[in-house]
Amino acid sequence: MPMTDMDRVRLEIGDNEAPMHFADDEIWEKINQFGGNWLSAAADLCFSWARYILTHWRDFSIGRFSESGAVAAAAALNEKGKELQQKVAMSSIGTYVGGISVSDRTSKENDSDRTPSTFRRGYMDNPDSGWSR
Repeated sequence: MPMTDMDRVRLEIGDNEAPMHFADDEIWEKINQFGGNWLSAAADLCFSWARYILTHWRDFSIGRFSESGAVAAAAALNEKGKELQQKVAMSSIGTYVGGISVSDRTSKENDSDRTPSTFRRGYMDNPDSGWSR
């Protein structure tokens, strides 16, 4: 069975074991809020989860036993949120290779505001022409 965007979000933020922190409706709402971009939704949910931890978890100690980690857990979720934001930013960057598209070349050649080309094939074929470094 293929993964849904909600499954991807849960897997990415580590909310895939019972008991789940976020309800399914909360995740779908975040995905819709970000226009279907599940990575952006996952990043935002990481930040929300970190805020929840800082406001609801309490460190405690009983005798020699102490339990802490709210700050560390929130920091880890904030770091994961930043990592996901970087993935979102990198996914929007496309690779462009100039000169391989006929329509790109034609539109650039027909651009009236374009400066004329100064380098062309055969430009440096005659080293005795007086051009030197």
